[in-house]
Parts: sequence; structure tokens; C-alpha cells
Amino acid sequence: MSSLNFLVQNDWGTGMVGVVTLQASAGALSNWEVSFAAPFTISQIWNAEIVSYVNGVYTVRGASWNASLEAGAATGFGFVALGAGGLSQLGLGGPALPAASVAAQGAAEGGEAVFTVTLSAASAQPVVLGWSTRDGTARAGEDYVAGAGQLTFAPGETVKTIRVALADDARHEGGEAFFLDLAPVSGATVAVAQAQAAILDDDAAPLVSVAAGAAAEAGGQAQFTISLSAASGLPVTVAWATQGGTAGAGADFTAASGTVTFAPGETSKAIAVAVAQDALVEGAETFSVVLSAPQGAVLGTASATATIADDDIAPPPPPVAGPSVSVADASVLEGHGGGGTPGFFSTSGNQIVDAAGNPVRIAAVSWFGMDNELGVPHGLWTRNWQEMLGEIKALGFNTIRLPFSSDTLDNTSISGVDYALNPDLAGLTPLQVMDKVVAGAGALGLRIILDHHVNTNGQFVPDNPYWFNGQVSEARWISDWQMLAQRYAGNATVIGADLHNEPWGGTWGGGGATDWHRAATAAGNAIQAVNPDWLIIVEGVAQAGGDSYWWGGNLQGVRDLPVVLNIPNKVVYSPHDYPNSIYNAAWFQGAGWEDRLAAVMDENWGYIFREEIAPIWVGEFGTRMTDPKDLVWLDKITAVLQGDFDADGDNDLAPGDLGMSWSWWSWNPNSGDTGGILADDWRTVNAHKVAVLQPLMATLPDATAGGAPVAPAELSFAVTLSAASAEAVTLGWRTVAGTAQGSDFTAAAGSLTFAPGETAKVITVAVAGDRVAEADETVLLELLSASGAVIGRGVATGTILNDDGAVPPPVTPPVTPPVTPPPAPPPAGPGGLVGSVRVTDDWGWGFVAEVTLRNAGAAAVNGWSFRLDTDDQVVNLWNGTITGRAADGDVLVADAGWNAAIAPGASVTLGFQATGSSAGVLDVLFG
Repeated sequence: MSSLNFLVQNDWGTGMVGVVTLQASAGALSNWEVSFAAPFTISQIWNAEIVSYVNGVYTVRGASWNASLEAGAATGFGFVALGAGGLSQLGLGGPALPAASVAAQGAAEGGEAVFTVTLSAASAQPVVLGWSTRDGTARAGEDYVAGAGQLTFAPGETVKTIRVALADDARHEGGEAFFLDLAPVSGATVAVAQAQAAILDDDAAPLVSVAAGAAAEAGGQAQFTISLSAASGLPVTVAWATQGGTAGAGADFTAASGTVTFAPGETSKAIAVAVAQDALVEGAETFSVVLSAPQGAVLGTASATATIADDDIAPPPPPVAGPSVSVADASVLEGHGGGGTPGFFSTSGNQIVDAAGNPVRIAAVSWFGMDNELGVPHGLWTRNWQEMLGEIKALGFNTIRLPFSSDTLDNTSISGVDYALNPDLAGLTPLQVMDKVVAGAGALGLRIILDHHVNTNGQFVPDNPYWFNGQVSEARWISDWQMLAQRYAGNATVIGADLHNEPWGGTWGGGGATDWHRAATAAGNAIQAVNPDWLIIVEGVAQAGGDSYWWGGNLQGVRDLPVVLNIPNKVVYSPHDYPNSIYNAAWFQGAGWEDRLAAVMDENWGYIFREEIAPIWVGEFGTRMTDPKDLVWLDKITAVLQGDFDADGDNDLAPGDLGMSWSWWSWNPNSGDTGGILADDWRTVNAHKVAVLQPLMATLPDATAGGAPVAPAELSFAVTLSAASAEAVTLGWRTVAGTAQGSDFTAAAGSLTFAPGETAKVITVAVAGDRVAEADETVLLELLSASGAVIGRGVATGTILNDDGAVPPPVTPPVTPPVTPPPAPPPAGPGGLVGSVRVTDDWGWGFVAEVTLRNAGAAAVNGWSFRLDTDDQVVNLWNGTITGRAADGDVLVADAGWNAAIAPGASVTLGFQATGSSAGVLDVLFG
């Protein structure tokens, strides 16, 4: 039996692009016709002809070149339609066959997943469908009972169910999912062939606890055991750090910290802390190990205290001459300082920090729609906008990236809104809708980052290489940003400006109109002139340092030419990074590509965070999670975001630091490349995506909180008398710099008086916090000229403990390399034309691609042509004209007349559809 399948290739709400594929069976097909019922109107069709359209049913026949198929051969046709919905009654000739679809309802462990199979219409004949389960993150035999078989609908039946038993275990392993696939056997076609069922984990995360053993000075080490209350099915990590008690770090034990990782199934780990041997008679002393920041577990016993047994014998006491006064050592974490406007954020090293200097992490999702002619975030035709804000908050995101266009700011009306569901938006302008979203987000504790996504409404990224175009100048772009910065000045819900989305045609430096570094600096300073509180977010370009990377992802130029603004500590760099399914780039190919992927990310943008040049906010990353290579990429990039810079399983973050900030693309399901957090119904949440993002989530401080800068850290020196005195005891004291400098603490001196009967006093010395990775530093406190007592231990060491990561190794001056000439630019056509090809969709036996021609010359080009170097058959081309084929098979293409003129720096885009493999597309050639 021959088979038919239908695929929605692109859906923008008011229209769609659809593709129907036809596979001949063991017999040949001659002059085939296909009929289907459709709730939409076809405006353009290719590779087929419309025979009739009667009572909502289209009849379509093959074109002259594909009307007949040999046995086993395949063809297909596509169309552009106005309206929405899928096909029904899709059939080959004669009466149309019903279409089968499958949907899933998941359940908790130990329950049943229910798959509902429906026919689009009842059949007069029996309908037989094959079905089988397939692993996702859940595994057959461990998490569910695998199954397969056939499902038969009797004549007239339209609904059947398949139940799959779910296993119950005691492991904490997070949410999992598996699939059920349908295949036609007889009597029907398949419209929706796959459904995913979620398995909800009902097992609590284990407790992670620490216990300590005793240690003698001569023993050299104190042993601590970190354990889980039960084995987990997921990796578990927990940070640990020593904390002084009566024992002092540096004097009695070596301060240490780190991260312990439990592989799935492991329950116990041991750590050792070095103990110092000395000759002081000081009695038993204690210090602790404290656990923090667990991932995959919750804290049980978070602190354990080890006792260091003293092994020194006291000398005979001196002759009594009044009480003895002594001072004890002290230590303190230096802290990070503070400052800044309450509610807003700044930067410190590679961290985004709040007004008190505490690191924060932006965990965002992009909700697009204000970047096109609707003027509102998408989905408001089927849901209430405040309801979706609440769901974004409930899923754990703390920020919304809100794309807009320059056109949107000028528009006076909106569309694409069901006002019965959103009555408060009736009559508003796009800017007033933006005000509503900002206010609604702020009420929920969410933050907003505004993103200048495109210049003109409906413009796609390939047509948007710069922050300006023929309608929007650079001056207008900067003016728009100043208007928004003033509009939301003082409103801490809006925390930053993502200056422009993917300026892929720009250069990083060099001067001139297309220098993105120059333009970003100018826009950042202009924003700061009216709003000094915003983060200024700078994306990358596509080509820098002789290398090409994702549009918006190449930030290699930052190393030698960072963006420096008038107000410091506000710049955040924002790469975009995508997987193999978006474009099968070179770094996804070849043996061992998986092990090289983290290094590729580091070369293009990760080094900025790793070397503490500035913070990183990965402004776009996402996937449909169906391509196996995508899943490897997702594992690597989430590891890098968490602080495992080389993705080797070890956390490389400095103590106290948080991982990189990020924004998932996208909330919307109508993103053609990646899909969304929401499914096509704008209600069903993709639980698998949320589960992957859950470990990256974070909370932000309340935007309305006071947030006054924190007080500086202090060294507290305990001064004691060996016995109470009947008379007042007075002494002097002063600080003396050790390895700490004057900028590290506040020098001080003074006097101290013990009233009769008092035996203990405290002297405090203020410490200045910073975020510099440096060695622990010391300051001495000296006791002077005691009256009424003798000085026993008269000098104490105060240790300022570094909490900013490992001390960087000394820098070795680099050897000056020989000068290598820059790589030759791509061959240019007449007038400086440069061409590139990008595959936008690939379904195996055919594909769609875009060609971009950019005028890199100084003069306008009037009339253009090129050769498309491809081994495939081009069956359709738009925005251009096919003039023939060269002797070597290249397709000859010329302008379409209306797009013959290309101004300097401007570009045109055309597209084509071809049969065969996209690997056959090589290049755009001129001459």
C-alpha cells in the first residue's frame, strides 16, 4: 500500500507552510492524485497542481515531472496556506482515508501512562495501526514496561487507548519520559505519529550530611565523612569549607574548601584537612567543616566539628606578678564589599552582583512577539497574558527576555489578541502593552531584559545583519534605547538592555559604520547618560579572529578590545549558542567532536567568564531535544553554565561564585527552529526541557528591597586576663601591617581598660572586601604598655581569608609570534558582492536553503548574478530568477528585477527548494 504523510514545516499563527510526502508501495503509481479536507486556503503550491477545491476538499495531482512513480519511489509537494489547522481525510485517489493521531497522559511512578489514539473520521472498513514504545530519558525494563502490537478499529470506531505500566522504585532521579510511535498498517494514514509520556518522580531527594573524627597535632590530618541518606539515581554535588572555632586557620589547621560529587549509586565520601604541629600549650581546639549549595540533595547535618588534641606539656608558671593579659589570633572571610543602587545589578569580575555585592544569577526565558507587526507577546490569541507570567514564575525562571523591534515603538495599535481573555489590553499601543508586562512581572518578582531583536517588523535575522537598515538609522536605534531607558528609569523590574540581537554582519573593531564594538560602546554610554543603573548587554558577531561561529556567538574580540563604558561594572557579554539540528556546523563533525565541544565554546565566549574578564549571560540557547547530537551539546553547555568549564565533571568555580547566567529560547512554541517551553496548544509544558533547566534555576532579590550595602567584615581579636583583678587594668594596642596592605584593612590604635572583675575584651579591625583572587593576607595586633598586669601573649595574627578562588599563576611574558597575514576574504563578485548559503530546513530527500548576497563594496550594485554550486535539483526559487545551468551543473541565478539594486553595506536574501541531500550545497560563485 502506498503511504502519505503530512508535516507542518512552519506555523506563524495566521498561516503556515505544509509538506506532503508520497511513498509508492511495491507497485508503481501513474498520474497520482491526492485529496484532503483543509480548514485553510492554499495561496501557493509547488511540485503539484490543484485539480479542484469543492466543499473544503482539495484534490491535487502531480506535476509533469513527478506524476508517475516507480515502485518504492518517493516524492512530495508543499504549499503556503492562510489560516491554521491540520489536514484530515488525507488519501491517495478515491475516498480519502481517515488520519490517526496519538496523544499521551503521563503519571507518577507505579501508575500507568495512557496513550489515546484517535481517527479523524470513522471508517467503513477496519483500520489497523502498529504501535511500539521507545526510550527517551526513561529506559524500558527500568522505568516502564516496553510494549508493541497492533491496534484495530472496528468500522465506526474512532478512539482507542493503550496503557503502559510504569515501574516504581525508591531512587531520586527526576522526571523522565518515553515515547509511543504509531505506524499505518491498513485503512488509515498517520497525522501525529509520536506522543511523549512523562513519568513523575515521587521519591524525595536524599539528605547529605557530614560527620567528623578527632585528630591529634602529631596526626597530621582530621578526617570528615560526607554521606547520603540513600543512593540517588542522579549525580549529587555539595560544596564544603572549613570554618575556624577555637582552632585558627593557618595556625592550627589549613583552611580548605571544595566540592564533593556522588555518582549515581554512591553514598559516602571522605575528605581530610591538614592539622598543624606546634609547640604551644593551648589545650584541645576545634574547627568545623560546613556543607552548602547541595545539588540533587537537601542538607541534613550541615556542620561537623573536629577536635584537635593538644600534645604539648605546659612549662612551669612564671612568678606571680599580677594577672597576665594576652591576645588571641583571629580570622575572617574578606567578603566582596558592596555598593550600587538598591534593586539593580552591577558586575564584579565574572559575577553579576546586587547592591550589597552578593552574586546573583539571571535565569531567563525569551517571550517573543513584540518584534513583529502584532506588537504584543505571542499567544495572547489563546491565553491571558498574566496567566502566562504566573506560569513562567512558577516554573522557576526569574527573568523574561522581551524582544521588540524599532517599528513596534512607533505603532499605535496592536493585533493578535483575544480581548475576551485579555480585556485590559483593548485600545492600548505596543508601548503601553510593554508597560503592562513590566508591571505584571514586577508584581510577581520577575525581572525584564529588553532585547532590540530586529529593526523592522517581521524581519528575520538573516535580513538583519546590523543594528540599522534603510528604515532605521544608528542614531534612531540609540534614540530608541534612550527613550526606553528614561521610561523605566528607577524601575528595578527592568534591569538591562540587550543592545541588538545577533549583529552577524558587524566587525569587532576596525572603525566604520559596521563596527559593532564602536556602536555598542556609543549606545551603552548614551543609555548610561539617562539611566546609570541598567546592565549593558553586548552580543557577539559571527566572524572574528579569522574564525566563524554562531551568529551572535563569536566574542573572541573581547580579549583584546573589551567594551569600556563611562560608568564601570555594567557590561555583560551575551553569546548565542545552538546545537546540530539548527545547523550541522563543522564543530559537530568528525571523531571525538563531543570531547572538543566545550573547548570550542571556551574559545568563542567561555574564556571571558573563566578568566574573570566579565560576566556571561548566554542570551539564547535551545533545542527540540530530538537530534542525538543536540542532547550531547545540551549536556556540554549546561555543564559549562554550571561552572564545569571543560565539561570533565569537576566544578571549576571559585568558592562563593555562581555559574553563568542564561536565557532559554524560547517560551513560544511557534519558534520554527527549537519549539518552546510550551507545546503548540500554548498550555502543555514540555516537562523534559524544564527538568534539564531546573538545576540552572536561581532566585533574585526582591526588586523593591532596600538592599543597602553590607557592612565591612571585621577581625575580632579576643583580649583576656589570666585572672580577675581587684584594680583596673589598662593597656595600649595598635595594628601592624603584615602581608595585608593599607587597602585591605583600616589601620587603627587605641587603649583598652578592664574594670575590676572583668577578664575579657574584644578589639575589632575593619577589613575591606574585594573580588580579587589572591593569597590569604595577615595583619598583626600588638599589645603595648600594660598597667596593672603583665603582657603574656602580646602579638596576635589576624588572617584575612581569600574567598575569590585560586590565586592565578604568575604571568609569563608571551613570546612574540611571527606576524601571520590575515586570511584572505571570501571571493567577491562584481562591485564587492559576497555570498553565503544557509540550510533552513532538511527532511532527508529534500531541503530549503537561503542565499544572502551582501554588498561589501563602496558603491551600489545595480543588477547581479551568480552560480549556485550544488549537485542537487533545484525545483523552486524565490526572490530571484533561474537563467539556466552551467556545463559543470551549477545553477545560474540572476536578480528578480525589483531587488537588482544593493546599496553599500546592504544585502538581499533569496531562497530555494531542492531535492536530494543538503550536503551537496557548497558555495556561491561569481563569474
